Amino acid sequence: MPWLKDLYYNTITPINVRDYNAAQIAAWASTAERVDALRQRIEDQYFYVAENDARQIIGFASLTSDGEIDMLYVHKDFQGCGVASRLLQRLLDQATELGLSELVTYASITARPFFEKRGFTVVELYPVTINDVTWNTYEMKRS
Repeated sequence: MPWLKDLYYNTITPINVRDYNAAQIAAWASTAERVDALRQRIEDQYFYVAENDARQIIGFASLTSDGEIDMLYVHKDFQGCGVASRLLQRLLDQATELGLSELVTYASITARPFFEKRGFTVVELYPVTINDVTWNTYEMKRS
């Protein structure tokens, strides 16, 4: 499981600095230490990983059975290479298999444009607080 923790942490810290301050990044990245919670998500959700040709894990994504895209993270060195799009497509395919008519996600400021380009719309601003630090994300939906 260290690969998941490392990829998660090392995606948040360099990628989201353009939209969040140091305290927000530190609070968000601290959740990588919640290994048991991450393990539980793998067990309880539809969880997918992306690998490159060298079999290095370069991204992961998860979907709950009720239609929440809970996680979608791509290694910092593979941003803009289509990894997130392929992972999202797998989640959309899974949602179709489950007969879900609507998906929801809570997207960071950084991820908002990615989801908007793929048919998600902002429902409302969704503040997150961890370790007494608050930052904004967006509740987004797609039918």
